[in-house]
Amino acid sequence: MALIIEHELEIEASKDTVWQVITDFSTYAQWNPFIVGCICDLRVGNTIEMKVSMVEGWKPLSQTEYISEVTPGTHFSYVSPKRPTFILRSYRSHTLTTLNTGKTLYQSHFELHGWLRPLIELLLGKSMQRGFDGMSRAIGRRSEQLEHMARNSAK
Repeated sequence: MALIIEHELEIEASKDTVWQVITDFSTYAQWNPFIVGCICDLRVGNTIEMKVSMVEGWKPLSQTEYISEVTPGTHFSYVSPKRPTFILRSYRSHTLTTLNTGKTLYQSHFELHGWLRPLIELLLGKSMQRGFDGMSRAIGRRSEQLEHMARNSAK
């Protein structure tokens, strides 16, 4: 059994704009309420170093995960730890699809597995759900804001 948190969001922005938002890791602190700091060179095998605001009022938690897949402009995912373990492991992915309407479908997927999963879910499950909810909404807002700015500057 796994803890799974998923989101699907139609964003009124091009896939290129949404990709720019989710891969410009250095700007996460400007718009992302969940991941308040992030460093990553988006290549398979590299690390993604994050500061996660898990619980309001707590100091952000440092987290290191490993890039497992990259399809430029469309998809990336990461895992922790680097090698599978039965104690605790996670998988996270971001996927973008251009819709017929010109909007972008953003899909977020998170899985948590392992012996410690029930304890982590009990202690932090609601905070994780709130964090991923907030991040997904913020990706939509940021992407639409950048798209609007680009359209206005092109006029």
